[in-house]
Order: sequence, then structure tokens, then C-alpha cells
Amino acid sequence: MKAFYLVLSVAITAILAPCADAPSAQANTNSVAFRSPFTLKLHVDKENYYEQKFPKVPYVYNDDVYLFKDDVFGIDLQITNGVVQGLSYQSDTNKAAVTLRFTQEVKDNGDAMMLLVIENHTKHKLFIDALMTVPKRKPVRTSILPVDAGLSGFESWQDPIVQLVLQNIRFTERPNTEQKD
Repeated sequence: MKAFYLVLSVAITAILAPCADAPSAQANTNSVAFRSPFTLKLHVDKENYYEQKFPKVPYVYNDDVYLFKDDVFGIDLQITNGVVQGLSYQSDTNKAAVTLRFTQEVKDNGDAMMLLVIENHTKHKLFIDALMTVPKRKPVRTSILPVDAGLSGFESWQDPIVQLVLQNIRFTERPNTEQKD
């Protein structure tokens, strides 16, 4: 009888162990990474600042990348047949397919600029659309120059940017077309 219970417990453990691991593995691959709530403070000019409180905000959600001043992180690309099919947040910039750094540089004279550095660690040229929000205005489209494979790109703006959203990250100039090798 003891042998029966031993065999039964081993069988149940063998069946339940993979099931117990499955949700955690799925949660890791499908989970959304959030920033902790924060207060954004932007330099507007020599005498003025813009300040706004944010609840927790995702780094990447629905294949859009949300950037705020002083962000430094990476993204991984899910690629199928040379087409970007999805994005995910990567905290370790050394492991990321693309590394992003978004800062506000302030000069001694009070002038400021927002600077985005994109490091492309892939073997493909990157094309990116963007939407920016500046204080007290509606979001507007802004351009991002393509970033060649294995290189870095730099974008700068004179306006203080509350939030920069990178969208439609792809390997072709026009969306929804396949990469030609």
C-alpha cells in the first residue's frame, strides 16, 4: 500500500510540476513592465519648469515604446521572416536588440534640448515613427531618422518633451512591407 501511494504521489508531482511552471513562464513573456509612479520635471527656460505626476506607466505596451526624460533601457524585437512582429521591454541594455536613452540637456545660459539616442544592435536598418507631447499642447508627430544596422542615431528637439512614443518600429521604410535581403 505504501508503494501505491509513493507511485501515486510521484505521478501527481510529475503531472503538476510542468503545470505549475507554465503560468509563470507565460507571465514572464507576456507581462508588461511598468515604471513606478513618478513626478516628471522638465526645464522650460532659464526661470521656468514644467512638472507633472504620472501613475505607473509601461515601458512598452501594444508595440509602442513610452519614453520620459532620463529613461535608459532596451527593447527586444520579435522577428518573423524579416518583419518585426512585436516588441518587449529589456532592462539589460547589454542584451537588448535596441537601446534607448532619452535625456534633457541644459546649458549654462538656460537653453535646453531633448536628446534621444538609439543604438541599433540588429543586422537591419531601423525605421521608427514617433509621437511627442509637449507641455500644454496636443500630441504631434515627429520624425526619427532611420538608424543603420549596428550603428547609433541621435535626435534632438528644442521643445521640452513630456512624453515621446516610438511607434511602428520596422525594417522597411513603408509599414507592412517585407524586408528585401
